[in-house]
Amino acid sequence: MAGERFAVRNSGATAVVEGVGDHGCEYMTGGVVVVPGPTGRNFAAAMSGGIAYVLDEKGDFERRVNLGMVELEATRTTRELFSFGVTNHPYFHH
Repeated sequence: MAGERFAVRNSGATAVVEGVGDHGCEYMTGGVVVVPGPTGRNFAAAMSGGIAYVLDEKGDFERRVNLGMVELEATRTTRELFSFGVTNHPYFHH
């Protein structure tokens, strides 16, 4: 699991991490982050760009995400999370 503030100010990198601490993807402006594990509180605070895919197996992610600048969409399975979130990203088609 990554520590607090993982992918803060990410502006174009693609990252896959098992889980993140508090403030993950804070101020993110681009790139893709895939988190198939737990997240801490205040996820995506001031996130103005990029895409974060988070697997919410416990159904409590909405309580930990900062919805000030982001929207949530459902992802059904881990397979969908990885196939859509990583392999369909434009970076992998170059």
